[in-house]
Amino acid sequence: MNRDWKQMKLIDIIQKTETINPQKTPNASFEYIDISSICNKRFVIQETSTIFGKDAPSRARKLVRTGDVLFATVRPTLKRIAQVPKHLDCQVCSTGYFVFRPKDFVEAKFLFYFLFTEHFMGAMEQLQKGASYPAVNDGEVSNQTILIPPLLEQKRIVAILDEAFEGIDRAIANTEQNLANARELFESYLNAIFTQKGDGWEEKKLENICSIKHGFAFKGEFFTNDPSHYILLTPGSFYESGGYREQGEKTKYYVGEVPDTYILRKGDFLFAMTEQAVGLLGSSLIVPESNRFLHNQRLGLVQLFNGFEWHNDFFFHQFNTQRFRAAVQSSASGVKVRHTSPKKLGSIKVFFLRTNAEQKAVADTLNDLYAETKRLETIYRQKIVALKELKQSILQKAFTGELTADTPKTVKEKIAA
Repeated sequence: MNRDWKQMKLIDIIQKTETINPQKTPNASFEYIDISSICNKRFVIQETSTIFGKDAPSRARKLVRTGDVLFATVRPTLKRIAQVPKHLDCQVCSTGYFVFRPKDFVEAKFLFYFLFTEHFMGAMEQLQKGASYPAVNDGEVSNQTILIPPLLEQKRIVAILDEAFEGIDRAIANTEQNLANARELFESYLNAIFTQKGDGWEEKKLENICSIKHGFAFKGEFFTNDPSHYILLTPGSFYESGGYREQGEKTKYYVGEVPDTYILRKGDFLFAMTEQAVGLLGSSLIVPESNRFLHNQRLGLVQLFNGFEWHNDFFFHQFNTQRFRAAVQSSASGVKVRHTSPKKLGSIKVFFLRTNAEQKAVADTLNDLYAETKRLETIYRQKIVALKELKQSILQKAFTGELTADTPKTVKEKIAA
């Protein structure tokens, strides 16, 4: 680091900003930048609300100007960070933002990039308080330190970062698109299998081939962290696309007395009947192990009627089709928490082949494609992680005086590799 760099507190490099009360001009309108206005993927203010002063929320108090850098102090690690564009000059943002207006010796974009560093974000993570609504206060933000080089050096660093990050962001966007394309290809093939049916397919309501059994209401006082006991399955134990998801510290173990009929066996087929999280309603799960998992009341257990052929993987894939998941959503009720029931699920139609062998042939093809899709998804996710780590590495160099002019060239070589 050059000796011209100075360590300063953020409070010493920014100007004082204004607060206003829009309610004092009740008939005047303004653009309101709420906490949700900033996109934390593109780091821009993507939408605002036009509000009259008389309708202004109590948090609409901070006046912003072109070039100001906004940082959301509510859930700070979500990185809702953006610069104010010209068309929002002299508009109003929420008090949930810290408004950075740099002094003349600080380049605004330099400060903008600093807020993404591990140095700053790590401090925010340590300082945030509140379990359901974590936040930091303005004093904690302004008390953070930054190394400030001369203004010309700041501009040089920003120019290098702009060029390097443009390439990285483009590569991330392309990789995310490849990830989406892999999923869409599998989903397209999956939906085609169960909509473009040939000879030998039959159609019945679920209630004609199986019953769906509610689980048991296990008592909360018997939950423990001891992994030697039964695992209580919940909708949170499901992936959105189905299958068992390890929950780590959130896993619920049960030490109370358990009725035998609610101890699950390997191969048991379950539905998530409560939307514990978005997308989980209607997810299915094939129990991976006997005498390890418990069936609670939020899950429906499939119990086949005699004489019907059922191949788990065949129906697992069918229940992930757009048609079936839409039918499950339509069957649900509730506002805060949506829930369906065995009776409602029973009215949904399913399509099937007569024999287990025929169902298995379709399932095997889908399993192979599903496995390939997951392999590609893993590759693309790893690339995205590597690209984001590359950005963080460059930021580290930028704010310790180690950034070189050939960084954009090096980035292109790494992306192409």
